[in-house]
Amino acid sequence: MNKLKIRIGILSMALLTMSALVITSAFSAIIRSFPKESVAKIQMIGTLPSLGTVIATFLVSFLAVHMSKKVLGLIGVTLSALGGLLPLAFHSSVNVLLMCALLLGLGLGFINPIIPMLISMFFDGDDRAEMMGQNTAINSLGSIILMLLGGFLGANNWVHTYYAFFITIIVFLLVLFFLPKDKVVKMDNNKQVNTLHLLGGLNKYVFYASIIGLFMSIIYTIYPTNLSIIVDSKQLGGTSITGIVNAVGTIGGFIAGFSMKKINHAVKDKALPVGFFLLALTFLLVRIANNIVIVLIGAILSGFAMAIVMSTIPFYVSLVSKPIELAVSMSVFQFLNALGGIFTPLILSWFNIQSGNDAFTFGIIASFVMMVLCLFFNIGKKILPSSKKKQIQRSSQVVS
Repeated sequence: MNKLKIRIGILSMALLTMSALVITSAFSAIIRSFPKESVAKIQMIGTLPSLGTVIATFLVSFLAVHMSKKVLGLIGVTLSALGGLLPLAFHSSVNVLLMCALLLGLGLGFINPIIPMLISMFFDGDDRAEMMGQNTAINSLGSIILMLLGGFLGANNWVHTYYAFFITIIVFLLVLFFLPKDKVVKMDNNKQVNTLHLLGGLNKYVFYASIIGLFMSIIYTIYPTNLSIIVDSKQLGGTSITGIVNAVGTIGGFIAGFSMKKINHAVKDKALPVGFFLLALTFLLVRIANNIVIVLIGAILSGFAMAIVMSTIPFYVSLVSKPIELAVSMSVFQFLNALGGIFTPLILSWFNIQSGNDAFTFGIIASFVMMVLCLFFNIGKKILPSSKKKQIQRSSQVVS
């Protein structure tokens, strides 16, 4: 099948990976509509999808070794559509909105691990590395499109924000008609696949790379959750300015994702330490900034950091996984990645780190520590098989 159609089919799902953020722009209006409900409960509409994502990612690790990845992707898009569109008809209760948010999270939990699985199945070498980068780029693009679309549609009525999820219907059709149905990989002698057995036999670098992804998720989450506090404390602007900064950050991620080939050539096997260095620089610049221009530069660097690290890690994982192991290994990566955002507030609380400046200081230190560790262990160099090094090194040395 035409590779371009496969690219479109896979990357269309990437548009939805950040869609849980769409409704967060309407929180103030929802709070006014439900004055008897606590603000914390209403805010759970934006955080509950993370729980659904964690649950579904765990399920996918078992289902993906027995079912077509395309079918699982279609299930994920369908669940996301239901979670995003049902509130248009049922929105008289916060409890219903919470159930829909959980359903949306379940759908995203299917989609997120399936995307790198499909990329690894249909693309090799340089093309695979490039597609991993494009996946992170489309994540950023999807975030911008859906946030802007949701904000525009819900300007007069917060319920209309959910109209943005009609994009799920388009995505469903693209996946249905553009992706070929993949065959389930079977073990030798057609023995029944045991997911737990596969999990126990995974290459150690699957876990090493995924744990790095977990720490990236934990550290990066500090940035968006404390950005508005920093901007406000420096009197650089209000909510609208923070929104612009976030948009600039996602644009940075989009540019970096589509530039991974060039970035890979430049940094070679130092992709992970470079990513953490850029993240440390992000925290530092915003922490010391006295004008909005410096903050915007930090935002661009944050997008570059996220794109580099989060496209490199699944590429590593794909290189050290056998075809039969791919579903489980990618689920391990996505599962730990989903846990990161949940752990961040707990870690800050354990260390008694206050929001704002203190949190950003912790981000600087944590990012530099991860940079040093990645430089010291340099797992990228160890992951690339020596027999394939020369072939892949030209454009994916970076991700190596």
